[in-house]
Amino acid sequence: SYLDRTNVGFAALTMNKDIGLTAEQFGFGAGLFFIGYFLFEIPSNLIMQKVGARIWIARIMITWGIFS
Repeated sequence: SYLDRTNVGFAALTMNKDIGLTAEQFGFGAGLFFIGYFLFEIPSNLIMQKVGARIWIARIMITWGIFS
């Protein structure tokens, strides 16, 4: 969680200027990201305990591959 916040902060240094975001717009987007992170982190970990880390991480990789 701390590493994610740090990376988002570093991304803001150049990304805001490059794509024309104000600090408020970036803050709103970052807030949405962390709300989603907060809401899905605990259920994801509970499911991972039930099905195992290997299957759960594979499912995450496949899902990201499909959506990207």
